[in-house]
Amino acid sequence: MNPSPFIVFLLLLITTGTVYGCQSSGSSHTASSVELSLDTGTLSIPVKELPELEDFLASFDSSERQIEWERVNTSAFSSPTGVVYGDIRYSCGTKLCDHLWLQTKEEQHRTLSLPAYDGSIFVSHAFSPNETYLALLMGRNEGAELVRHQLLVLRTDEFSVAAVHGEPAMISEQAVSGDFAFPILDLEWKDDQTLEATVPDTADLSYEGLQRWREQGSKTRTLLLQVS
Repeated sequence: MNPSPFIVFLLLLITTGTVYGCQSSGSSHTASSVELSLDTGTLSIPVKELPELEDFLASFDSSERQIEWERVNTSAFSSPTGVVYGDIRYSCGTKLCDHLWLQTKEEQHRTLSLPAYDGSIFVSHAFSPNETYLALLMGRNEGAELVRHQLLVLRTDEFSVAAVHGEPAMISEQAVSGDFAFPILDLEWKDDQTLEATVPDTADLSYEGLQRWREQGSKTRTLLLQVS
């Protein structure tokens, strides 16, 4: 039996570490700055303006610091109005990394570090129609064929975490709590404050339960999530 397109997508993600919807770059940074690759060119951010990354690197001796520096990699994308966002990944294992989020607007940089979402893959992003919110989809792989996701929504004006709630309450809370409980198969803004998420329609979220869900037709359900 051929694998479903979704499983092919997950395998591609796990194998390549590809981030969809943005430009990615490896460790081709200078000794004092991080490079963000965009369609319009490369943006260089001094490490001294990234205090979380600077503190992390400073915790190592010189030889270990160089190893960690070479493992830093980035992804970047622009909003419809030209604001640049970057995902600076560090403390990386085989695929999973800690994340420092960056917003660059009119040459001013703001950073955001969220430990609950560390040790994960950045999968995709989506702006609300009025660009007030930025939805980020994160993932953690479990075995070779399963990626559990987590939704993170940021307020773009304050560059802070937005509140998200929906019905049914328990499963909606799991989607944003940092637990990486289940796959989020699709994510779409319906209006300026409403996200629609497609998730597996199964009560058994164990690895075996999700394998059975896939084998039995991959029935889905829709969550309507309100953002504030």
